[in-house]
Amino acid sequence: MENQYSVIADKEKNRLYVDLYDIDVEQARNIIDEIWEKSQELNGGWGSIVNYTAIDIPLTEELLDVVETGMSFLKQLGMGQLVRVFNKGQSSYADELKKRSIRLGGYEGIEARTIQDANAILDRIPS
Repeated sequence: MENQYSVIADKEKNRLYVDLYDIDVEQARNIIDEIWEKSQELNGGWGSIVNYTAIDIPLTEELLDVVETGMSFLKQLGMGQLVRVFNKGQSSYADELKKRSIRLGGYEGIEARTIQDANAILDRIPS
């Protein structure tokens, strides 16, 4: 099965880009490993854009448990700001992920509707 995600560290912009498709629990674990690895290539204060627009799977408790693991260490890895990209029909995803990241990771994140908007938001925030 081909990867249903991508994790890219952009050293020039000091950003981590994560694109998610219809992932399963094992892929979610792999994403966490890649985020950990790729974030080491960036300088402290790096920004992150996570694109959820292609996801159309239920947020099961098992999947959320894995996602929470990733949320819990982003600040310790040096993340400055997170922007999540959702489409209009994903308000339940947005609400649930925001609630958990505040509780577990100590950050809220910002919502955007497009990758371009997400980049523009991070361009305005000093890293």
